[in-house]
Amino acid sequence: MTFTGLGTPDFAVKLDATLAKQALTDQQGNVVPVRVLSRGSVDIIPSGQARTAGFRYVYSVVSVTSNVALNNVSFMGVRTAGSLPSGTNDTAISALIRAPGAPTYTQAEADTLALNTQPAQASTVNPTTGDLQVLPNTDDTVQYLPEADLFIPPGMLGLLPYGFTVLNSSTQGRTLATGTEANRMVIGMKVPLQASTQDDPYAFSFTAIPVSDSETRVTQSREGILSNNDAGVQARATAIGGTITVLSGSTLSGDLVLPSVRTAGAAGAATRTIVAPGP
Repeated sequence: MTFTGLGTPDFAVKLDATLAKQALTDQQGNVVPVRVLSRGSVDIIPSGQARTAGFRYVYSVVSVTSNVALNNVSFMGVRTAGSLPSGTNDTAISALIRAPGAPTYTQAEADTLALNTQPAQASTVNPTTGDLQVLPNTDDTVQYLPEADLFIPPGMLGLLPYGFTVLNSSTQGRTLATGTEANRMVIGMKVPLQASTQDDPYAFSFTAIPVSDSETRVTQSREGILSNNDAGVQARATAIGGTITVLSGSTLSGDLVLPSVRTAGAAGAATRTIVAPGP
């Protein structure tokens, strides 16, 4: 998936060639993202802080088809030989560019930006407080998985323990509809803002593959913690009979508590992580 035109009226999201289906279980099938249905973008800078303390939050709603009624499918970030940083391929991010006509990023600049571009729940700005606020009905869109559940897909360098849930829009459940585009996922990322707008990323690509999980889990994202969405996550987990995954420091009681989530680097050697926001 390529996000392009960031920060401009030309903002768009494009789907690239789909990688082969992989699975966390013995389920097999073909899960394919088909078309971008909507997208959004917002810049959030903490009050009183420099622009470089902020992020551009981007998201895309994508329709997905499946030829098998798989359960608990998520598109997980994956490291490939084309991933940045150059040489270590730590992330699922590639092809970072400045706006057309601007100087290209140096390799060091592109590497740093890739390391600091991370998954995020689709978000907007709270009109009252000016703070980050997750979009309604997105409490079951981001997944954080334990490292022990991951594997190395053939021809790739390894999965990262984060992804985006595919939901059946007709039933709002986790069992995918077949032979139709009724399945939906919401992919969100946050991109670091630069001191000057002309240095902000104009485009980047994110690589993910679909995996199916034997467990039904609902994750409270870092953005969810910032939005105080404990009740929403709990209600969603109850509705689908799922367990709850949280970051250490969340006020929501979780069945699985993760101290951090690796977003870059190899298993056991993270170079960037997601942690719960501080008090």
